[in-house]
Amino acid sequence: MLYDTARQRFEHMLWQGCAGTWAMPVYPDVYALPVAVSSGATALSIPTAGRDFSVGGTVLLKTDESSDATSRMATIAGITGDALQLVSPLTDSWPAGSLVYPVRPAVLTEPPLLSRLTDTATTAQVRFRIAEHNAFSDTPVLTQYRGHPVLESETDWGESVSGSYQPLIRELDNGSSVPLRIDTAGRPFWRQTHNWFTTNRPAQTSLRQLLWYLRGRQRPIWVPGQTLDFSPTSGISGNYVDVVEAGFTELGIRPGRRDICILLADGTRHYRRITAVSLVSGVERLVLDGDVISAGQHQIVSISLMTQARQDADSVSWEHATDADGVARIATTFTGVRDELE
Repeated sequence: MLYDTARQRFEHMLWQGCAGTWAMPVYPDVYALPVAVSSGATALSIPTAGRDFSVGGTVLLKTDESSDATSRMATIAGITGDALQLVSPLTDSWPAGSLVYPVRPAVLTEPPLLSRLTDTATTAQVRFRIAEHNAFSDTPVLTQYRGHPVLESETDWGESVSGSYQPLIRELDNGSSVPLRIDTAGRPFWRQTHNWFTTNRPAQTSLRQLLWYLRGRQRPIWVPGQTLDFSPTSGISGNYVDVVEAGFTELGIRPGRRDICILLADGTRHYRRITAVSLVSGVERLVLDGDVISAGQHQIVSISLMTQARQDADSVSWEHATDADGVARIATTFTGVRDELE
């Protein structure tokens, strides 16, 4: 909401730069200066890890959050873990509590709609798209399984998880007989939502690295279903585990439904491929590849199927309730791929 001179200033800027490039503060990466900074300073003491600063980039300083606050821009000459080096000395003094933001060039995705509440007050929602390459790290530390990373972060069960199996059906109908339905892939594709609820900057930084690595729909990742897909009736000693009979033997071992994640009580995860399955004394025996596993039944938290998948869109919903030192909700959807072809 804007009113009085702030509204006037905003509309002047909008008229002049509606089709141009804006200097957009990265609001979640804000930092409040703990001590005053004097005029002439050439460095700012800021913990830079996880913040969107870059050498040659721009930083915005403001005395407070209001639109009428004093503000200045500065160019970054160098970055260390706890400081920004500036190209030129600051021309103003900044009191403790002043706000520092990384700045990125951005364009409006669409002209904002102005809702005029009175002749002096207006509300508007502005959406930007960053207009330069993002240099944020895209090298997350992830466990590898069969040449691809594994998504090990749990979904946020505070919200329901939606899942489905999507076949690729082609229906031929000449209008005079029973339509012919063809399952072109010969199998359905697993699809499931995944939600994150993060509460600190390191967690958000790690997640940003993961999403930058995935590049929307470009790169595949192994995604455990995080459901109890098999109920063990015994511990694991060697390369097999007995589970409650639930029809898996009838299905047989099929691509897309043969890889599992075994989660133990101490947090250890074992990733294995089922190489054989049979009924033994009323239970299903799953034979696993890989190294020998030794775990008692009481140590097994879950055995979940996992699927090699890609995000089903190039965009991800990321909602900041606070800045990145606080709370954010992130959501995406994964769709299975044919791992035998990857």
